[in-house]
Formats: sequence, structure tokens, C-alpha cells
Amino acid sequence: MKIKAWFKKQTKKKARIYILPTRMGGYLNGLIFLMFLLSLGYSNNLLLIFTLILFGFNLLWVIQTHYYLHALRPDTVVIHDSFAGENAVVEISWKSTPDGPHQWEISLESYAETFRLGRTGLVAFPKRGVWDFFHLQLRTEMPFGLYRAWIYLPIKTRAYVYPEKLKVSPPIQVLPSLNEGDISSLLKGPDDYLNLSSYQGEESRKIYWKHYARSGELLVKEGEEFKTPEIRFHLSSDNKDKEWELSKMATQMVQCLKADTPFMLETPRLKTKHDKSERHLKECLRELSQC
Repeated sequence: MKIKAWFKKQTKKKARIYILPTRMGGYLNGLIFLMFLLSLGYSNNLLLIFTLILFGFNLLWVIQTHYYLHALRPDTVVIHDSFAGENAVVEISWKSTPDGPHQWEISLESYAETFRLGRTGLVAFPKRGVWDFFHLQLRTEMPFGLYRAWIYLPIKTRAYVYPEKLKVSPPIQVLPSLNEGDISSLLKGPDDYLNLSSYQGEESRKIYWKHYARSGELLVKEGEEFKTPEIRFHLSSDNKDKEWELSKMATQMVQCLKADTPFMLETPRLKTKHDKSERHLKECLRELSQC
């Protein structure tokens, strides 16, 4: 295992191209070698000439397969954030590509893991965390299918994998907070208002619609309590079932964004403010992926 790991490490130091024959390529090489032996054994010059011609074409196919990968020049590799177990989108841009159909088997490689990309450019990570990738492995049998070539292209990219989302989101505990100028719920009167006054063009949400339905008169509720729900997610360092707790938080944060509800996150190393933007959600989920 140590020798294999050492050899694999050596092959990735430079962007070298490695070529081996496929099954059909092996049959072809075996046939050429057999024809060469027969031409020498029977002193058949015509068979020798035909063998050399076939060998020349075979060498040309090797060179063409080498060129198919040699012309590749990656520019950027971006891995979009994703949840564990779900497909992440991988965007690869190239400085230059060879002519002809592009049929590559692409894999992302770190020092310990290898993830093969599908034809749609998607990859699924099995668990949460921050994954650093240093090589892009490309394999191909193009253009003739007689030789298999691969290359390790050096890259440097990172993938943030959030905790796995739960199928059913647990209920969220909402802590009500009062906006500036609002009246505390301890002072509420009947029907959640303290007084009524005539309508003077105020916001429609302040109109007492129940009274309007009964009498047809527009009145405005004064002193109504307007609550803004605020969610506080707290992750303690001594949590027994940490992975489930992280998954629960990640699932509930997504629900908060859909419900346009501000939330904050507090971990042993980070404390955010209440917010309900996608940027804030991404920041919190990235923090959960590293906890």
C-alpha cells in the first residue's frame, strides 16, 4: 500500500499523460507482434511490410490519443455548495480544448478521496465538511478507442458540503420580539388593540377589518402589537447527537428563508446577527459544515 501511494503521488507531481492499450488495443498489438514473428520466421517480406505499415498506423493512433489530452488547459474549477447526499454542480472552464467530440471521464481528487463527475457535471458528497481538491483527473479513449489515456491536472478548489437535510423539518421555536415603538403584549386590550380612531390614509394593515365588515366604517387600530419572529440557533460544544442537531438546524434555516423569517446562529466560534438573506443563509450553512 505504501508503494502504491508513493507511486500515485509521484504521478501527480506534473501534468504527465499516461497511455495504456484498451482490450481492443491489446488485441491489435498482439496481432502486430505475431505478424512480425511470422514475417521473420518465414522470411516473408510482404508480410513484414504490411506489419510495419500497421505498426505505423498504430503509433499514429497513440500520438493522436496523446494529443487529445495534451491540448487541454483548464482555467477555473468551481464547486457550488450543496447538502450532503445531494448533487453538487461543478463548473469547469477551459483555456483550450481539442477539436472533435469531448468524451472525458472527469474526477476530482483530494489527497484521500476521489469523486467521479457524471456526464452532467454533478457530484454527490457523502458527508458534510470542507473538501479541498488539488487534482483534476481526466480519462479518455478518444479518438479511436484503442488506447486509454489519463492525466492529472493540478487545480486548487474547495467544496462546502452542508449537513444532510431532514425529510421532515422539526417545529421551530419562535421567540417574539417587539419593533421599536410597539406596545408590549402585557398592555393589550380586547382583540389585540387598545383604541380605535378614524381612518386617515394609514397603511391597510392597521385597518380594523372586523369592524368594517359589521358597520362599513373604516377605523384604525392604535397600539396594536406587531410581532417580528426571530429565530436563534444555538449549537453547544457538548451536544451528544451532533450530526442530527446540525441537520435539524440546516433544515430549519432553509425553512426560515422560505418563510422570510430572520434568524441568527451561535456556535462556539461564531455569532451572527439576525438576518433573512440568502447570503446570511449561506454563511450559516458553511459554518455548520465546519463544526
